[in-house]
Amino acid sequence: MKDSVRYSVIILAGLLFGIFVFLPVNELTSYYEYRYSTDVTVWQFVFDQFIRAITLQTPVKFFFYLIFGGLMGGVSLISLLAYRRRNFLIFQLRNELEKNLHALIRQGEDENLEFKSSFRYDYRQQKVNKTLESVIAKTLAGFMNTRGGSLLIGVADDGNILGLEKDYQTLNRKDSDGYTQLIMTVIAEKMGTPACKLVRILFHVHEGKEVCRLIVLPSPVPVYVRDEGQARFYVRTASGTREMDVQEAMVFIRSRWS
Repeated sequence: MKDSVRYSVIILAGLLFGIFVFLPVNELTSYYEYRYSTDVTVWQFVFDQFIRAITLQTPVKFFFYLIFGGLMGGVSLISLLAYRRRNFLIFQLRNELEKNLHALIRQGEDENLEFKSSFRYDYRQQKVNKTLESVIAKTLAGFMNTRGGSLLIGVADDGNILGLEKDYQTLNRKDSDGYTQLIMTVIAEKMGTPACKLVRILFHVHEGKEVCRLIVLPSPVPVYVRDEGQARFYVRTASGTREMDVQEAMVFIRSRWS
């Protein structure tokens, strides 16, 4: 069953529940509350009031319970969607956490995994290059705008573990806590504070070398990267991150989040 049909069924069930359950129950309590004539049994009274309502002899009552039931259906639908999304994110996060570092590296780069040598230290120029921070922000946004994934920092493209020592040397606080703070600051600055909630940061140690693993969850809304005064939209394609132009982004966003 398509989601649109399923959602319509839930709302319809709410409407029917309001008329066929809430209304009779209310009439039942009214009978005992106000002590109506004993010439009419409780079930006769409830049935009579129900028939009067659905034949619109008492339209206010009918539409009140119809709307009330619809609202209950809407609340149920919202709760269901939130529950489904929460369960999906928990499943995805648990699935990622179960993967070990070596298994990820052996897997190689693909649509859901990418390696970066460093966060801000440029091995070619042998100095800090903050342009690399923007490159990583674009990768994270690409994961967020598609199906999520993992980014390993401190691993070369060929899978060789370089570690984080060079990055640590660029920080005031030269440890994993300082590194975490830097990453979250860049994410907040480049993509907005809400995007920070979509990233989980882990640190692995192998033969004395640390690797930072960013587990990225898919975003419930489009995520843009602020770069050179412009908002840019990125998605993951195969084993890379690609920027979409305005027209492509509109089509993608409509199909992904509508």
